[in-house]
Amino acid sequence: MLHTAAMKLTSPFIENRKETLMDTNSHWIKLTNAQRFAFYTLAKLGYQLLFVRNANNCSTAVASQDNKLATIDDEGEINFNPSIILREQK
Repeated sequence: MLHTAAMKLTSPFIENRKETLMDTNSHWIKLTNAQRFAFYTLAKLGYQLLFVRNANNCSTAVASQDNKLATIDDEGEINFNPSIILREQK
């Protein structure tokens, strides 16, 4: 009985984790090789990949850690002080 209760408590976490992993994977495949190598550096610092935007034949990866944002351009250059504003989630 206790085992079943524990499973019920953790199942929303497991579902959210699956959604996060699928979403991260969909963004990961959009990264250039240079962006992937640069992101490894950010990941070591605790950053998570939020999304990748493609515009004018250029891509920008956006990552966050707590309230800090960082961007990675096509060539793998990391900007720890980007001038972007994220929309609030509703």
